[in-house]
Amino acid sequence: MEKKKFELKLYHKIFIGLILGVIVGIIFSNMGGPDNPTIAKILEVCVFVGNLFLRLIKMGIVPLVFFSITSGVISLGDIKRLANTGVRTILLFLGTSAGAVTIGLIIANIIKPGSAMDLGSVAADSIEMKELPGFLDSVLDFFPENPIASMANGTMLHIISFSIFVGIALIMVGERAKPVTDFIEICSETMFKIIDIVVKFTPYGVFGLMANATAQFGVEIFGPILKFIIADYLSAITFTIVVLWVICLGLIVKVNPIKFFKKAFEPWLIAFSTCTSSAALPVAMKLSKDVGIPEENSSFVLPLGATMNMNGTCIYFGIIVVFASQLYGMDLSIATQIMLVFQATLLAVGCAAVPSIGLVISITLLESMGLPLEAIALVAGIYRIVDQIHTATNSHGDLIVAAVVSKLEGTFDYERFNTEKVDITKA
Repeated sequence: MEKKKFELKLYHKIFIGLILGVIVGIIFSNMGGPDNPTIAKILEVCVFVGNLFLRLIKMGIVPLVFFSITSGVISLGDIKRLANTGVRTILLFLGTSAGAVTIGLIIANIIKPGSAMDLGSVAADSIEMKELPGFLDSVLDFFPENPIASMANGTMLHIISFSIFVGIALIMVGERAKPVTDFIEICSETMFKIIDIVVKFTPYGVFGLMANATAQFGVEIFGPILKFIIADYLSAITFTIVVLWVICLGLIVKVNPIKFFKKAFEPWLIAFSTCTSSAALPVAMKLSKDVGIPEENSSFVLPLGATMNMNGTCIYFGIIVVFASQLYGMDLSIATQIMLVFQATLLAVGCAAVPSIGLVISITLLESMGLPLEAIALVAGIYRIVDQIHTATNSHGDLIVAAVVSKLEGTFDYERFNTEKVDITKA
């Protein structure tokens, strides 16, 4: 009997690119990092490769989100079902985000990452401040004045809301809209084919991004604020196991969480490596059927989650507030921390799905609570490292919420979930 030839799958290649990037980055860091002119030139190539990958991914994101959400709305078939799906999805996003902040606060209070640290003369003046709109302005900002301009600018909330309106209108038009709905479905399939091409470049992009990041930060960044990193990662792992796996998958969907994670490993790893949910979104949508989520749910929930569901970022919001208060010996009352859960949840809903957005938004959060901003300067140097687990948790949470929505609607495909995983590079 002829032995089956072993072939590297996409996630194998991505993981190899990640590890090689870290190894090369550490070597470059020990050789002087960006301060070494020769290393700096090599890192320029690494940055180019990483940015090229992100550029290719971004190239397809706007049309993918527009056509997939519009197609997803159309596939729901009637307005009543759309309302039920939308309400369930948003409530799940808010609920899991609130749970994420709570877990981050509890673990930060136990580990005390900001205790016994001396800031010295550290300042955060170099970090650009970003003002957040009030509640009414935030609601207003969900809807575009010019949807074409919003597409050109990549404003995801605007694209999502416009896509939903287009889908609803086409359902209301009825049979006469069939030529348009067929065209939208073809465009959606075309975008997936484009992403199939682009995603094969992922291992090289991941290598470039990780080599550059590790060369700049070096291993010494794990020293001064190691407790912050531990608190962040421990919170994300605890949230994933307790809320996403045990409660959502185990108790609600009633499937094996470990098996689900194995099937959904590619988007988790891409999100972890690139620090952007946008890079993981196309892959998550591609393999959603393999974890039992029908296209009518995945095409609606996943793009919406890439913008609104920021579980990992919520964890960071809780930890950074505790961290900043401990640096200056300030006590946060229970009442203050309860209010923080609500405030951080609402802030996360408005976060864009781009790297380091949590760092910028947290400045406003600390300001609103009267806490010093110097803590941000300490975190800024290693934010890339914690942002990796934030983004991976965000992306994984999107898939699990989509699974819960499918279960609640009675459309979760247990037979497909229990079959062997399909390699997305060959699907």
